Amino acid sequence: MGMKWVRLYDIVVRIPRRQWNPVSKLPRPNYLPKNLIDSNPFLFRVYTPKEASQSNDSTEPYFTGQLFTDDFSSSAFRSTSSPSPYRSPSTCTYADVAQHMDWTTKSSSPYVSTSFSFAWAIWEATRRYHHSMKHSVEIAVIDAKALSGRAVTAVDVLAQAAPKDRHKDHWKWYRFALEAQDVLVWGYIPSTAVLASIPLTQILNKVPSYLLSPDSCDAKDSPLSRLGWDYANRKPSYRQFCQDLSERFLRMPVDRRLRDTTAGAVRLALCFLHPWFHHLARDDFTAATATACELALVIARWPGQWWVREHPEIRDLVRCMVHIVGEEAREARRVQALMDAARMQEIVGGLEQLARSRQAHTREHPGLPSLPLTPEKSVRALENVDVEKHDQFGRAPQLEAGPPMVGDVAPALRSGQGSESESSSLEYFVRTASCFLTGFFLGSLVTLCILSSHRREIAHFT
Repeated sequence: MGMKWVRLYDIVVRIPRRQWNPVSKLPRPNYLPKNLIDSNPFLFRVYTPKEASQSNDSTEPYFTGQLFTDDFSSSAFRSTSSPSPYRSPSTCTYADVAQHMDWTTKSSSPYVSTSFSFAWAIWEATRRYHHSMKHSVEIAVIDAKALSGRAVTAVDVLAQAAPKDRHKDHWKWYRFALEAQDVLVWGYIPSTAVLASIPLTQILNKVPSYLLSPDSCDAKDSPLSRLGWDYANRKPSYRQFCQDLSERFLRMPVDRRLRDTTAGAVRLALCFLHPWFHHLARDDFTAATATACELALVIARWPGQWWVREHPEIRDLVRCMVHIVGEEAREARRVQALMDAARMQEIVGGLEQLARSRQAHTREHPGLPSLPLTPEKSVRALENVDVEKHDQFGRAPQLEAGPPMVGDVAPALRSGQGSESESSSLEYFVRTASCFLTGFFLGSLVTLCILSSHRREIAHFT
């Protein structure tokens, strides 16, 4: 069967030719095909977070279609309702997509809007940020493979409508879906599919130079004032945005193009995936770097796909840069874990030494009352430990027992308070805290030895 190629800026969608024939019998639309997901593994969603932050529970949906918003609870979805977000329909109808595209009926839509294009997400988020009173605009990065069975391109469904069934705004919706590379997800998007969600202001500080205005390079300027397109236009055109930035990129010197498609692309990709990349770099280094490389190459190809294709070294440079950053992230997390373990050991040693000092003082001065140890005094006592001086194994130095501080004893002498019961309560408090912190430290150390691939270094350190 003949195929027709439809260009969607930075992706290519293949639609069977017979779907464009309004006279023929229209087949049901297919969900995202494997070849499309393989070439576009990421979806992007622009949204304004609600006052209540998104749930950290991986079993809870991260985004839901507005039709199902009230049907989700903190425990489970009431599956008795129909339609259900957990059961994808056998067909994606034109009526459902038209309901989603029409602003007057969108509140009853079962779909969640996403896009294949990171550039459209940045452009749309900037437009919302400027024209809206709410500036907490974020862009979520979603794994497209996790939604392949419930997602469909809006263009695919709109293209199948017969002329007599088309809405009066059909072609306006079609142009929007084509430019935005709109992908509709049925029901909900689970938390496990959302890799990261980053505020727009953080993203704009990491964009390549072709997205910035050459007249505003001052780092003190606000992120929006440095952008290289007219985001304040009341009738913005994404098509014009793509054309202008592509021409600006191709006018740049070769060295700057190479820099933007390698270091600039990696920088923006890691910003999109932060902190997911840094957490996964230690546990699954291969998966973290492979995902970051895919996103960086998607970003690198956007301004001039043919130019990147003519420079195959860009792929190797991107891969090397991501691996270097991944190694640094993994090493930083390992060092941080060792520092936390050393700090915990230092705290336990300080409490034990403080308890021995108090006991020695009580034996040497049996008639002198002692004060109970308060949390404030515990902190001050720990601060007196010299954390800069450690032996070769990272242990804190052992302090010699000495006389009590005058400031601690004088108030008790003046008030006549203090007794053996206070000394017993002090000893009980110190021993309890010491046992608790010792157990926590040993548990952390055992966990590090089990999970880390550097068991020998950790064992030698401790």
